Amino acid sequence: MWTSFVGFMASGKTTVADALQAATGRPVVHVDAAVTARAGATIAEIFAREGEAAFRDRELAELAALDAGRNLVVDTGGGLVETPAATELLRERGVVIWLDAPWEIHRTRLKACPPGERPLLDKLGWAGLEELFRRRRRLYAAAADFRLSATVADPALLARTAMLRSLVWSRRPAEQRR
Repeated sequence: MWTSFVGFMASGKTTVADALQAATGRPVVHVDAAVTARAGATIAEIFAREGEAAFRDRELAELAALDAGRNLVVDTGGGLVETPAATELLRERGVVIWLDAPWEIHRTRLKACPPGERPLLDKLGWAGLEELFRRRRRLYAAAADFRLSATVADPALLARTAMLRSLVWSRRPAEQRR
């Protein structure tokens, strides 16, 4: 069973996925890192060269290539939920956890990122990014089996909470999971 994290950029998906891996020993797959490694380019370079839609196609291909039967922790990119097939794949293969925080927290975290690291911020600016955040919240809510507040500054605590909630979720009959 996969435990997959979704949420807006700077919600802590990578940090919490790594903490869950450290707590459980389960392999972690960082989808963005897998995409950039296979492409031999940064996310910003892929966006500039091929566009966002091509990047989303690459995300889906990376997910589809993963073993459905492995017990994985999957750290997704913030826009993965823009691809319905990718969201469905996550839901078919395990539990989906939304790391959620208010816009103000995301904005504070994103301000600490080096210039050029977040291509959508560069493209949309702060107002456009906030609009994207608000629109994607509906997608995260629809994709997720449950939501965890990412306002907690302790990734290990979030990882333990995710682990316990996932365990409870996995013990439900399949027809009661969604």
